[in-house]
Amino acid sequence: MKSLPIKAFFFDIGGVLVRVDPNSAIQKLSKRLNISTAHIQQSMSSELLQTYEKGHLSSNQFYEQLLINYGSSKKISLETFKTYWEDILFPNEESIAFLKRVSNDFPVWLLSNTNDFHYDILLEHFPFMQWVNGGIYSFMVGSMKPEPAIYEYAIPKSGLRPEEILFIDDLEVNVQAARDLGLNAIVYHDYDGLRSEVSASFPELEYLV
Repeated sequence: MKSLPIKAFFFDIGGVLVRVDPNSAIQKLSKRLNISTAHIQQSMSSELLQTYEKGHLSSNQFYEQLLINYGSSKKISLETFKTYWEDILFPNEESIAFLKRVSNDFPVWLLSNTNDFHYDILLEHFPFMQWVNGGIYSFMVGSMKPEPAIYEYAIPKSGLRPEEILFIDDLEVNVQAARDLGLNAIVYHDYDGLRSEVSASFPELEYLV
């Protein structure tokens, strides 16, 4: 096989390989705790979520802080809380099939802002977790995209130079941070857009899409 400019792929998970839809979980919590869906959403501040996804809180600590923020007189166990949140990740079949084709010819790594609870769900329900060479997850390394540190941790894992890696993420800010460190990167909007971008920018990879 001829030598290609791109020698490995990094994939984001949420927004690329899976769709995240928390509406059902929010509705269940709202009904169980007798508080509004708006209050449920407001209680999970971006600061709290980032602290959790950087691994600075355990799932139990995150749950306990959420209960404080909810301020409900009603109670809910950690196990029940977890069951409500299990059905929020849904496969993007086309991009998963793309990852499968890529993994037949290239090393593939996952590079994701996530937490230990979602990681366990992914391992249990999403086979693509077994198709990759490894993953760099925010809660394990203490850094989140678009912080440079998580990319600086990820790049050596591949054993390649940044310019030999193609990174796919659904957020422009994460893609730009990757480009700033020398990676090739594509913003994922939908699979048709990914197909067009790969064909235009990396014609040697067009057979994969």
